[in-house]
Amino acid sequence: MKFQMPKYRHPDFEQEFLKNAPNCRFETVERDGISPRGYHALSVYPEYFKINDKWVLATQSRMDTVCVASDTPGRERVEIVEFRNLKKGDKVVIGRTEDASEGIYVWTQGFLAEAGTSDTFAFREGRSRETAYSLDYDTLYEVLRYEREHRGYVTLVVGTALALDQNSRLALERLIRNGYVQAIFCGSETAAFDLERGIFGTSWGQKVFEHEQNTTYNLYDTINLANSYGSLEALAASGKVKDGFVKACVECGTALVMAGTIRDRLALPGAYNNVYAAQNAMRAHARKTSTMIMMSAILYTIATGNMTPSYNEFGGVVRPVYMYTVDVQEFAVNKLSDRGTVTAVSMVTNTQDFVRNLDRALNRPQD
Repeated sequence: MKFQMPKYRHPDFEQEFLKNAPNCRFETVERDGISPRGYHALSVYPEYFKINDKWVLATQSRMDTVCVASDTPGRERVEIVEFRNLKKGDKVVIGRTEDASEGIYVWTQGFLAEAGTSDTFAFREGRSRETAYSLDYDTLYEVLRYEREHRGYVTLVVGTALALDQNSRLALERLIRNGYVQAIFCGSETAAFDLERGIFGTSWGQKVFEHEQNTTYNLYDTINLANSYGSLEALAASGKVKDGFVKACVECGTALVMAGTIRDRLALPGAYNNVYAAQNAMRAHARKTSTMIMMSAILYTIATGNMTPSYNEFGGVVRPVYMYTVDVQEFAVNKLSDRGTVTAVSMVTNTQDFVRNLDRALNRPQD
């Protein structure tokens, strides 16, 4: 059966408790970055705000944010803003209830109309290594085919494990080149490992990576070489990089957001070494992402999951944002749901095998 995107169903606003609900209240921000007391903090669920007797959906509701409202008659709208991005004069919604009694209504039933025919979007329970993931794989294959056909926006969070394995690197490269990936988030060192393999054929100085650090000479020669060229684009154009996902990103125009960490000794050109700048760059892609896959990078996964809406509006249509967390550790994949992102499908498996499975199913189905 061909994949069908679940349809969103708005609440019945003719219900008495919604018809009789008051308009939500606002208070004005007096200083940049400081929210008024009593602000309403948003979640990953769809939320509506009653403004001038109209219920307005916040289409990018996400964790740890506040709602800035515009109450201009005929142009009622809401914008979801991080606390540090509040500006003096913004009107912040006030209220701590979610049952419409303060003009704020959280709606968790929007996609349940499809529950009888599809299990592709749901609020998930924790998973374990004993879980069978065959259905999850099959669904993900269909989702990714749908995204490519309908020009969706797929973002991957990539951990170091994928850069250390040659077959995984090449599988990821094929996914990029065949149009299944529009953006990648990773640490600067993950990208450097991929480039080291692409230039020298080694990981940490070894032809075969065996979890024992041999030498970092090739790694830092790679970073120095990239910096000497001034950009990853110039390095890729030099012909020195033979393969890998970084080269594919550059040549295919796929966005590559590299966030530096406190552990970085030397960063690649283009890496964000200011945490707020990195957040802004990642969020710009997360807000337009329709499918997010997060693999073997627990800190980046938690950060990305919390800044990604569980639903969004694309072309005037409200639809789910598919999220997958993949790691060999149960703790890692379930940590995101513990932090409040309850729509992510978690898969406890080796991420090197995972990306190779995607490659076989999507790029080489005849194998």
